[in-house]
Amino acid sequence: MKVGDTRILKQVCKRRECEKCDAPATHKLSFLLPHARTNQASSAYGKDDCSWCSDEKMFVCDEHEKDRHHIAEELGMGWCSSFPYAKFEHMFLYWEVVK
Repeated sequence: MKVGDTRILKQVCKRRECEKCDAPATHKLSFLLPHARTNQASSAYGKDDCSWCSDEKMFVCDEHEKDRHHIAEELGMGWCSSFPYAKFEHMFLYWEVVK
């Protein structure tokens, strides 16, 4: 490697998979810490509308979206929002570097 060398990265756009079963994700779930609006450690601290806030997120399929409250309990958090793929496709896409 020397000054002036050029490196080109090739990336492919992919869709996130369900973090429980590897099926294509259809919902992005967001979770908040307990007492989020008064908890300084939470992204919702001091906010009136916390529907867009997220202290933790998870991508899941339709089947696992039904378990959102149970998942929140496992995380020790509260369920905040569920964003469907049909309305928020951009949230489910990411770039992966191809060698």
